[in-house]
Amino acid sequence: MELLLDTHALIWFAEANAALSAKAKFLIEDPQNDKYVSMVSFYELAIKIKIGKISLNESLESYFFKTISNGIAVLPLSEKHLFEYNNVPLMPNHKDPFDRLIIATAMHRDLSIITVDAHFTSYTNIVNIIW
Repeated sequence: MELLLDTHALIWFAEANAALSAKAKFLIEDPQNDKYVSMVSFYELAIKIKIGKISLNESLESYFFKTISNGIAVLPLSEKHLFEYNNVPLMPNHKDPFDRLIIATAMHRDLSIITVDAHFTSYTNIVNIIW
């Protein structure tokens, strides 16, 4: 299975937070699954740290390298993801550009998204959501 972690799933996995569902934890830890996170998640974290919306237990750099050491590949933002962004429907109750780029990335690469974010359920006709 090929999985794309949403930003909060990445944080909760890195911190061994009990908020991460047992199913998500199992799938992320399964060595047979290919796990990814978008560089967009790190941009989102950097911005939210800077404006005081979130604080992490460790530095952003630590999370980045911990991600890689846990076998989660970091996908760069590419023009293909931006072009796919145009195919993500604009929902009236969900305009978060980071989430929409994560969805576009999953669409382009045919990845299932690990997320608890209820807004993502509006996109189940175009991406597979796991929690």
